[in-house]
Amino acid sequence: MRNHEYLWPGIAALLLALCFPVYWLYIFHLSSDNFMEVYKADLLKLSWSDLAFVLIGALEVYVYLSLRRSFAERLQSGSAAVLLLVMTLLVVAFHATVVVDLVIVFSGGVMPDAQLSMIAETTVAVALGILFAYAVVAFVLAIVLLLKRTAASGLLKCFAVVLLLCCVLQFSIFLSPGTIFLFPVALLLLAFYFLKEPQELELV
Repeated sequence: MRNHEYLWPGIAALLLALCFPVYWLYIFHLSSDNFMEVYKADLLKLSWSDLAFVLIGALEVYVYLSLRRSFAERLQSGSAAVLLLVMTLLVVAFHATVVVDLVIVFSGGVMPDAQLSMIAETTVAVALGILFAYAVVAFVLAIVLLLKRTAASGLLKCFAVVLLLCCVLQFSIFLSPGTIFLFPVALLLLAFYFLKEPQELELV
C-alpha cells in the first residue's frame, strides 16, 4: 500500500520545483539591465509577480514543515528538525519583504525618489542578509544529514549533497544564479522522498 500521508507535500515539492526556476528566471530577465530601478518601480505597484513570490514562499514553508514532521517520525533527529524550523522562519522572513510593497502601495504609492531609493536599498540588503543566513543554516543541515548514519535510502543523502552544492553556490555570490537550476533538483529529490514507500530511518 502506498503512503498517501505525504502525497500533498510531494505534490507541493514538485510544483515548487517547477515554479521556482520559472519565477526567478523571469525576475533576472526583467531586471538584467538595472536591477535597482526595476525593483523601485515594482515597489510602487502590485503585480502577478508579487503574488507568485508569496505563493512560492508558502509552498517552500509547507514543504519544509512537512519534511520536519517526516524527520520527527522517521529519522528521530532533533538537530535536523530544529535546523528545518530555522530555515522555515528565514523563508517566511524573506518572502515577508513583500509587505514593503503593500505598505507603499496602500499609502498612495507616491514618495520622493531619494526616499524610495533608501527603502529599496534597505529592503534588498535585508533580503540578501536573510538569504545568507538561510544558506548557512541549510549548509549545516546538509552536513548533519550526511554525517548521520541511518537506514535511509540514497534519497536523503542525495538531497543533502545537492543542498550542500546550492549553499556553496550561494556563498560564492557570482555563481549564486546557478541555484535557480540546482535547487529544483533538491526539490525533486524531496518529492520522491515524500511519495516513496514509508520506512523507518533509525539512527545507529
